[in-house]
Amino acid sequence: MATHYELLGVESDASQEEIQRAYRLLALRHHPDVAPEADPADMAAINGAWAVLSDPHRRRAYDAALGRPDPAPTARPTPETGWQPLDDEDDDLDPEDLSDEPYAPAERRPSDVLVMTPVLLALAAVGLFFFSVMSGSTGLRTFSMVLVPVAGVGFVMAPLMVMLRSRNR
Repeated sequence: MATHYELLGVESDASQEEIQRAYRLLALRHHPDVAPEADPADMAAINGAWAVLSDPHRRRAYDAALGRPDPAPTARPTPETGWQPLDDEDDDLDPEDLSDEPYAPAERRPSDVLVMTPVLLALAAVGLFFFSVMSGSTGLRTFSMVLVPVAGVGFVMAPLMVMLRSRNR
């Protein structure tokens, strides 16, 4: 029976990056979604090997079960203080798609502020209602009650107006 290292095609002293790279390559060749003719048992064995070798504690226990000595502890590299760009080969960003033009927001019209009108009417209705309750004015209370349906109509009409204006642009 092959060891997990042999199954992934790496040496027993392989780094985590080498094991991950080997796993990904094998997964591309044997995954049922990518290669429908591949044997699912092969992918299950590859996943099992990855599950053991990707976890440092499980890998150490597996190596001990194989009779391999623990690797000598290595000194951790000191973190560098300088900035380094990320070297990612899987970058989906195409430099040709980037524009050299600075960002310029869309030109605003004074009528764009009218979209906030229903919100302002609703706030005015609530404020007037509380002021009329505190002052005892029935006229202000009546006016605030009239503003509520007007604000409701505004909440319906404002998006319609924006859609009509955007179609005309």
